[in-house]
Formats: sequence, C-alpha cells, structure tokens
Amino acid sequence: MPNQRKRRSERKTQPYNFGRLFFPGEPTPTPEEVRLQPLGDHVGNVRRLVKQWKVFPCADSLPRVLKAADIHDMGKPQKFSIQVNTDPKGKFKNYIYSFRGHRFLAETEDAWAQALARGHHDFSVGDITRDTYELRKDPKYKAILNHNPLAYAEELYILEMCDQIEAELACRIVGDEDQAESRTFMDYTISDAGNGTYLLDPWPFQQSQLELTFRYWSKQLTDVEKTELRELCDRNEDNKLGKKLDAIVKTWWHQQTSNPKAYVCQVILKPAHQKPQELPKVDDIYQKLAGFSPNPMQAEVFQAFQDNDFPALLVKGPTGAGKTESVLFPALAQGYRLFLPLPARSLLEDQKARIEKYLLKFSELPENKHREISLVVDTGSQMYRWVYKNGKDITKTLKINLRRHLYKGDVILTTLDKFLYRYFSFGDKQKSFTFPLRINQSKTLICFDEAHSYDDISFTNFQSLVRALYEAGRSLVLMTATMPEELLKRFDYLDQIDYVDEPANAKKLEEYQNIALKRPHLNQRSFEWLDNISRDVEHPESFQDKFTEIIKDTWQQKSDQRILAVVQTVQDAAAIYKKLISQIQHATDSDRVVFLYHGRLADQKRPEVYKQIQDRDEHKQPYILITTSAIEVGCDLNATTLISQICPPENLIQRAGRCNRRGDIPDAKVIVVGNKIPDFANTLNEGGWKKYQETLKALTSFETQKIGDCIKRSQHIDDYRIVEIFSMLHDYVYASDLTCQSAYEKGLVITRSWTPSATLIYDDGQTSDWEKNLSELPKASIPLDRLVQKKDDGVVINQYANVDVYERFYDQEETRWKMVPLRWGSAYNKDIVIRIGATHNGAQSDCLEPYQYDSDIGFVDLPGIFINISSTLEAKLLHKLSEHHQGKSVIIKYIKPLEKQAV
Repeated sequence: MPNQRKRRSERKTQPYNFGRLFFPGEPTPTPEEVRLQPLGDHVGNVRRLVKQWKVFPCADSLPRVLKAADIHDMGKPQKFSIQVNTDPKGKFKNYIYSFRGHRFLAETEDAWAQALARGHHDFSVGDITRDTYELRKDPKYKAILNHNPLAYAEELYILEMCDQIEAELACRIVGDEDQAESRTFMDYTISDAGNGTYLLDPWPFQQSQLELTFRYWSKQLTDVEKTELRELCDRNEDNKLGKKLDAIVKTWWHQQTSNPKAYVCQVILKPAHQKPQELPKVDDIYQKLAGFSPNPMQAEVFQAFQDNDFPALLVKGPTGAGKTESVLFPALAQGYRLFLPLPARSLLEDQKARIEKYLLKFSELPENKHREISLVVDTGSQMYRWVYKNGKDITKTLKINLRRHLYKGDVILTTLDKFLYRYFSFGDKQKSFTFPLRINQSKTLICFDEAHSYDDISFTNFQSLVRALYEAGRSLVLMTATMPEELLKRFDYLDQIDYVDEPANAKKLEEYQNIALKRPHLNQRSFEWLDNISRDVEHPESFQDKFTEIIKDTWQQKSDQRILAVVQTVQDAAAIYKKLISQIQHATDSDRVVFLYHGRLADQKRPEVYKQIQDRDEHKQPYILITTSAIEVGCDLNATTLISQICPPENLIQRAGRCNRRGDIPDAKVIVVGNKIPDFANTLNEGGWKKYQETLKALTSFETQKIGDCIKRSQHIDDYRIVEIFSMLHDYVYASDLTCQSAYEKGLVITRSWTPSATLIYDDGQTSDWEKNLSELPKASIPLDRLVQKKDDGVVINQYANVDVYERFYDQEETRWKMVPLRWGSAYNKDIVIRIGATHNGAQSDCLEPYQYDSDIGFVDLPGIFINISSTLEAKLLHKLSEHHQGKSVIIKYIKPLEKQAV
C-alpha cells in the first residue's frame, strides 16, 4: 500500500515536459486530439541549428549561445497551461497554450548565457540595453562589448532565429499551419518543397542541408471529455473551456506510467537557392532588370560595390541620370538589404512604383526561383510590406500582418524622419531592437537620395546620422545633384564619384545619353526670365493673375504640352488652379488636363493625383500641373515646359530636371517668373543674389553649370541641442548608457523642426464613428505654428465652425486607440488631432462660418486653433476648448528654434 501511494505521488509530480502544443484542424471547442512536442526534442533541434550557424559576432560566441539554447526553456514545465481565446461576445475563438514567465526561470553560472536565455522572447531596446549594461560590469564581458557593442544583441538574435526556425518547422510538420506563419521579426522565409523537404531563405548554416527529427505525443479526447467541453458552451461558459481542457490534458499526462508513444517525422532543410559562384556582370544585371546597358556613372558605382565589401560613397550625378538604379541594381545583385531614406513623403509613391517594377523582374530570374522578394514602405502613417515571387505580387496570399514589417524587406523606402525614429529603436515596443539590428547588419546598404534637400535641423541630424553609420562600418551612399560645396566638405571622408563637376565624367555621361539612349535633345531648354513681375505678400492676387495668364498663354500656343508650373506657397498654387480650371474646361476625368498637387492635399489624395499625372506623362498626353516644391525632387516627370516662380538656384536646377528629362523634346523651355525670391525660401546672401540675377539675365538657354555656380548656402550652424539629443539617444541605444535612459523615454526626436505638427482631418459626417474610421478621412499634417489665430483690425479672421481639438492615445487596459479633448502639457508627447466637422443645411456654430473643404484643393486655408503666448525660450499655445468640451482653456508647450531666441 505505501509503495502504491508512492508511485501515485510520483505520477502526480511528473513534470510537464512539453516544448509546444498543437491543435490540429479547424478551431473547435471539442478537439479530437491535442499534440504535444517533447521539450527535449525541441531543445535538441534548436541546439543542432545553433551548432551549424555559420557566422557569429565573436570568436567565442558559440559556447554562450549553445549554453543559452540548453537552458532557454527549462522553466516551461513549471509554467505550462492551456487557455482559450474568446470573441467580444464571450464565444469560443480558439485554444492557445502558455508558458508565460518561463524564460525568467532559466539559470546558469554563465551570466551572459543566462541573459540570452531569459531575453529570448522580447528583443526590446529596454531589455537589451539593460542586459548589456549589466554584462559590462564583468571585465571579460566588457572587453567583448567594447570591441562590438551589439555582440549581445546579435547573439540573442541568433538564438531566437534558431528557436523560431525550429518552431515554424514543428508547426508545419506536426499539423498546426495557423501557428506556422512567417514572422517579420525573423530574417528568414520557409517554403514547402514537398516530400518532407523545406526551403529556407536566406541560408545561414554551414552545411548545405540539414536533417531534423520531430516527435510528438498524442492525447485523443474521449467522448466523455468532449461532452464536458460541449456542456460549457451550452451554458455560455466558453471562458472556462481553456481551464477544462488544461485539466483534461494534465490528468491524462499524470496517468502515464512512462512517456507515451512518440510519432516521428523526418525533415530535410535546404537552401531556397544556391548563391552564384561569381557576382553577375554589370551589363548582365542592367539588361535583365531594365533592358539597357549601364551608363558610365552606373558602371562606376557598380564597380565600387564589387571592389569594397563596405562601400562609402558620395555620388554626384545630374537629374535624370539614373542614380536610383545605380544603387538598387548592385544592392540586389550582391544581396544587400537596401534602405532608401528620402527627404519627403511626396517622393515615395514615385519611387515605390519604380522599384516595384524592378523587384518583380528580379523575382522571376531563374536564380531567384522559390525566393520571396519584398518591399517595405514606412512613413509612420503608411506602413506596408509587399512580397513578390516568380514575377508576381503574392502579398494578398500571405497570412501575415503586412503593416508590422519590422524592416523585413529587400528594399525599405522611408523618410529621413521615420528612419531616425527606427534608428533609435522607436516603434514596435516588444521587438523594437529589430530596427537597429537590421540597420547595422553587415549586408545592409543605406542610400540617402536627394541629399542636397536637407537644411537646418534636418541637415544637422542628417550629417550626425551619416557620420555614426560610417563610423560603425556600414555601407553608405549619398546621392546628390546640387549639394553646395560648403556642405559637401562635411562628408569629405566618403569616396566621391562625380559626374556633375568633373568635366571628363560629365562629358562621358552626356555622350552616352545622346548616343546609347537616343536622347538627341538632352539638356536643351530655352530660357526666359520675366523679372518685371512682383508678389505683394499682403495682396498676392495680382501675382496670381499674371502667373495664370502666363500659363494660359503658353498653353494656347500649343495645347498638347505638358506644363509644370511651380510656385512657392500652397495659397498661390490653389488660387492659380481655381482660375485655370474655370477657363480650361474638361468634360470627364479622362479629359482632365489641369491638376493641383501640394503638401496639404489629403494623404489619400496625393498618390491618386500623382498617378494620374504620371500616366499622362508616360503616354505623352497633355497636362498642366500646378504645384509647389512638394514635387521638386525625385519625381520622374518629363514636362515640355517649366514655369517656375523665382527660387534659389539649387531648387531651379531640380525643377528644370523635370523638364525635357529624357532629352526627347526639341522645343523644351524654362520660364522663371518674379523679381525676388521670397524671404522664407531664400538661401542667398546679397552678393549671391546679385550674381544669380546677372546669370539669369544673360541666359537664353538653360545652362545647369552656370546656374549651379550660383549655389551658395549661408554658413550652416548646428543647433547644439539637436546634436546633444542625437548623442544621448545614440549612447542609450548603441552604448547601453543608462544615464541617457530618461532622455530616451521622453521619446523626443527632433527631425526637421522644433515645432511639432498636428493632424488636420475633415469629417463630412457620412461616417457614424469618425474615430473608428479615422484612417479613411481626409487628413494632412500641419505644423502647430501654422494654426495660430490671425487678426485683422482686432478681429480673428481664420476661425471656423465645428472645429474640435483632441489628443490621441493608446489605452493599454482597453487595448485600443482613444480620443480625449486636448490636455495641458508638452506638445512633443501628444498626437494632436484637429477635427473639422461639416455643417449641413446652413447650420452654424458660435456664429462662425463653416470650413469649405474641397478634396481637389485640400487644406489650403488653415483654421486658427491657438493663441500664441510664447516666452523667450519656449513656445506656448493657448487653446479654448469648445462648449461641449466644457469650454476650458489648455496650454501646450514646445521648444523654440535656436535662431529665434534672444541673445
């Protein structure tokens, strides 16, 4: 009797040695079977993958990662449970299992291996910086981290890669495909080749293929057990299903006198593709992807990539010379992950379409069969990942969250602002360190296109970022057409490839374009400066009328033209558009020739307008595009005529680059209008302006070199506060300096201006819940200082009816975004949303006129939301909430730009 009790006791305490659970088939409250993978089987497979890993960050990494693999799941038996997910109505959705907290039970004398084991599910910047900081206290670990500050993070990622590869294979083989979806957190893709063979891309292991064994135990549910589960559903107690199934499985396990029968599956893991023995030749890759041979600049850049594993280049090339292809093609050919931070969101649509075309072709090359090639677009408001395979877009066929990209892509299109956020690990909280890890991987290439476009704060951040990446040994390319010499000197550590100011190179490039690309009229544009037209800031109507007449006269001379008309302000662009649209009629959208494009068109509208223009341009159909500097750089248009308000020489060169871009227009012309550059846009001092005037007056044809000689920026002075913020964030993320943690937790990244922005939305009342449908409403981002009340003779002239101000925040308890009326505090910590509501049937609020919103015009007139009560060093904006928000007053604050401070 005592022995029988002892055996029963031993069975009750038998540990739950499960590595993973599976619920085969469609989710049901009464499953036929639960499958359990033995813990030792899982750990053994992970260990095997670690031993075969090819490249570690340190010579002594392998023993640490192996030890971590041995202990990483040792806490699972103590933490095992089965749970249930229910829908909002409390009905069954699916069963899940949990080992919550198990990683914190991992223990070993090796502090580094223990940290790896305990950190293997999070990968957040907070955890990694804390763990790295603690490891630095040990002298032997400090030496490792001094040599490679990211060594711990890189080893942790290897452990997680091996863990996840094993997990995904187990899910596919044992029979739970829903758990087997590829994770964007991981740098691999698995595809099923049939007959127990799976293809992995990329291939990180030493051997050319691996064989793995997977085992599982099977718990078949009895009719009685299924009845017990069904009765819970009948009583509307679905929330108790998890606890019941948990008890069923645990009872069954305790009844086993030894391990149950194991079902065995063998798997072969192979590379998805074999790397070519030698790199492709430059002419081959250009012919395959673009159908033409590279120009001299493109060939030289390609060669620079082949000559150096970590190139650091500054490429100067004229507009329309194919700078994007010169970086994209060698990146694809040599397996780099290419980051393309652009200076403005307006460039992304054009670049996305351009790059997508090449990625589709790249994916159908024979050597890329079975591979998934992906493109990520990340702007903050737009986060999406497209996947291409065998020449097709397969994005919609994948069971993945395409908005949670974590930079898993072959090409990442983003803006400098968002790239800075990701560089400093802001974003997905749980996996946030994935961003800096991927940015700093050895096969990463960061290319800053239109590098001349940055000024003031954005240039300070830009040069700090480039220097930090260069010092970390990253592959870098800066591309520019018109960066001033005084700014180029700040990047003298980069190898320069110059096809603008180097006469021999410029001549070679021009000869190639004339002959090989059949561009007989390359760089041929007549020039005229109408310097007898002025613009009165207080009364711009006369300027708008004259500019409209110039466009109309030009159009009437030849109505099949493609006219690009650029002015400096949104107000002027909208006014000119309205005048033209009333004079140049079109019956249908397909007949439409007059378009408006600027930065305050709704986010949803801008891509739509640009696509229409691009289609007309590609098919040589006529159009008149009224725009601002929003379309100045990077856009691939080929207008016949440019009509531009007078602007700095670097801007004029960029605008002219959109006129006769392909060198196929015999009578292209550039017309400059106005006698003075507006103060807010001027980059020239008095001497520079005089030289520029003399140059323009002497020209009869547009000569890029002569206008380029006029480029002169006033001395750039770095704002020391921006430099200090960058330094503190960098030290926290990349040097694990916890003294900078408080600065990081404030989340303050000043990218372009000290002035934060608010999101302006228009709600026409057609949706029942505007908060829920926020993403569908017209919206634009507006700097706060543009939303200050204006007065004329003491009367506010820019207030409108039905305007409310909110701040948007994420409610952790309710796990959803919510809106509350604007509250006091720092504007940097707020996501401010200004809702303009429609007023119907003549109804008005507070005797104010309703806001007149036209989707074709955008947010031209800005509402006066705030009263400026700023002090010397700090900007303060007062806002009085509307009556249905109790009419209270709130004040928000932000830091003033340095140049506006009193000395």
